[in-house]
Amino acid sequence: MNHAMTWVKLTKYVDITGDTADAVRSRRKMGKWLDGTQCKIVDGFLWVNLAEAEKWVEQWGTKQALAA
Repeated sequence: MNHAMTWVKLTKYVDITGDTADAVRSRRKMGKWLDGTQCKIVDGFLWVNLAEAEKWVEQWGTKQALAA
């Protein structure tokens, strides 16, 4: 998927994907999503990298994703 923006605030990510903010925060807390890769905090806001989040979804269930 080609994204016009790479990073979006969590609220926009939730709007775009239908995922929940709690699920994103949980993945980050559990280390499934890494700061600087799938997400990061900027000026107190949680941002999500759309391309990296999509890669994570596509890899879910593979050895790589299961190790995360």
